[in-house]
Amino acid sequence: MARPIKFDHKKVLDCVVKLFWRHGYEATSMKNICEVTGLQPGSLYAAFGNKRALYLTAIDTYFEESIEVLLALLSGEDTPLQRVRKLFMHTVDDICRKDSDGCMLVNALLETPVDDEELRKHIAKMFRVLETAIRDVLVEAAACGELAPGKDPAIQATLLVNNIYGLRVYSKLQPKGSAMTEMVDDLISSLRSSTV
Repeated sequence: MARPIKFDHKKVLDCVVKLFWRHGYEATSMKNICEVTGLQPGSLYAAFGNKRALYLTAIDTYFEESIEVLLALLSGEDTPLQRVRKLFMHTVDDICRKDSDGCMLVNALLETPVDDEELRKHIAKMFRVLETAIRDVLVEAAACGELAPGKDPAIQATLLVNNIYGLRVYSKLQPKGSAMTEMVDDLISSLRSSTV
């Protein structure tokens, strides 16, 4: 019986994440995955399962790394709405990078067939993590009087998440840069109390 091949799981996953992120699920073959990882199909199947399981693992890996950065932006010494603005400006900066492949979650969602309920639910759960974190920051903003009266933190968090991912989709068709910064500033202004 052949001994299982030992390899660096993190290094392999990093290669697979980049591949799926750039080309999507459908355009990525197992042959492509074998080429970038240097592994044979049998080793990949034994370690990760089939191509779909590997794709889900790649999405999870991307999310875990991304959400750590986003949650760090939402914490800190700035006022709550300044932190929300930092989150948006991080998104704009990422979009405007010349080597940006966009957001892997958005790319995956745009590619996902309507009837793929499992993947849609999987990604929706990830979106909810960010939405909950933003809601918590907006609750803080309401408590300190920074959030405009009558603005419900939960509803506004849902709208903000839609705007974050909407910017990413919009950027695929429209010019990037100062127009996006203006949109972010208008969005944050619409949340801010006039008394602050």
